[in-house]
Amino acid sequence: MSDELRAARDRMYRAAEYFDVADELVERLDYPSETLAASIPLRCDDGTLLQLKAWRCRYNSTLGPTKGGVRFHQSVCLGEVQTLAFLMTMKCALMGLPFGGGKGGVHVDASGLSAMEKERLTRGYVRAFARILGPERDIPAPDVATGEQEMAWMASEYSELEGRILPGAFTGKPVVLGGARGRTAATGRGALIALEEMRPKLDLPNGGLKIALQGLGNAGIWFAKSAVEAGHRIVAASDSSGMVSDPDGLDIETIAKLKAEGNHLSDLDGADLSDGADIVSADCDVLALAALGGVITSENADQVDAPVILEIANIPILPEADETLRNKGIEVVPDILANGGGVTVSHAEWVQNREGLSWSEERVDDYLESQMKKATCRTSEAMDAQHVDMRTAAYGAAMVRLCEAISVSGTAEDFAPA
Repeated sequence: MSDELRAARDRMYRAAEYFDVADELVERLDYPSETLAASIPLRCDDGTLLQLKAWRCRYNSTLGPTKGGVRFHQSVCLGEVQTLAFLMTMKCALMGLPFGGGKGGVHVDASGLSAMEKERLTRGYVRAFARILGPERDIPAPDVATGEQEMAWMASEYSELEGRILPGAFTGKPVVLGGARGRTAATGRGALIALEEMRPKLDLPNGGLKIALQGLGNAGIWFAKSAVEAGHRIVAASDSSGMVSDPDGLDIETIAKLKAEGNHLSDLDGADLSDGADIVSADCDVLALAALGGVITSENADQVDAPVILEIANIPILPEADETLRNKGIEVVPDILANGGGVTVSHAEWVQNREGLSWSEERVDDYLESQMKKATCRTSEAMDAQHVDMRTAAYGAAMVRLCEAISVSGTAEDFAPA
């Protein structure tokens, strides 16, 4: 077992101390039920051949077919894929969805691939893992360095392999191919809904909030747009090039346009750029983390001044930092709740594909809001019942649903000799 998975699993075991779940049921969630590894040959445009490591993990399918993104990134490894599949298992359970958790990825620097190379890699990924994919078994979605285009290629390749059209085998597709309207904004919008719904549990001032945002990818940008529309200010923002700040609030529309054109904050006209790492100690009410994982560690957790951290990314706070943040009284809206909007709208897309229908964007948005509010309510009730922090409550609520489903197959009590 990797250190990443062990650390993430320890959060579940901490929650198990407060909730009424049998040890053997929790142990069933210790390790993934199925992980496949593959080597994908990629013929580059210059004729050279790359052999790329790839993985797909189906962590647990008790609640339904496994669901999770595919990322193309140089950080991808077995431990990361299994850990993220574990988190998806918890997330789908907390969100009340009929899905288990899955994840996949390829160890590659996608920024250096041409469009044709990326298509060959994407189709190669489907061929490598087709045996475990499908609308009723394992359903991939976009993640880091993958999006609508990659999902369209995957759906096309899978349909060719199966000899029939199966749009529900992948989500995050273009709308014209059965994708859900509103999917692009779902993770960012869902994060704001979770934050607003949890305000009664958080030490936050009334009215508009000062928010510092780390990460300006799709989720971060849509969260920022939604936050500004709701009357909040993004007082600091950072990407890989550095950080910009303005106590009166940054111009998010200008920044969004800049990022959409493939630029960085360093390309912003008149930008007074500072070290991106300074975002951790920014003067704000909410620190929103929307980049890759591992931003807050045991080494910098004591630098956080914000009373609330919103985890829009997956595992932006390493478990090693949890105790320091708790001791400082900092509440965390955890990733399995805060970024649940993406998989929620993926479920809406899957339902539409299976029914042969196309929902309006308004209906998708209403479904997103309803599911996010239900999940925050579950978490809030668990906090009150067990007097625990928000992360522990979210894990506990998810684990209770999972263990209840697992127990239907029988426990030691059911099989004990008469």
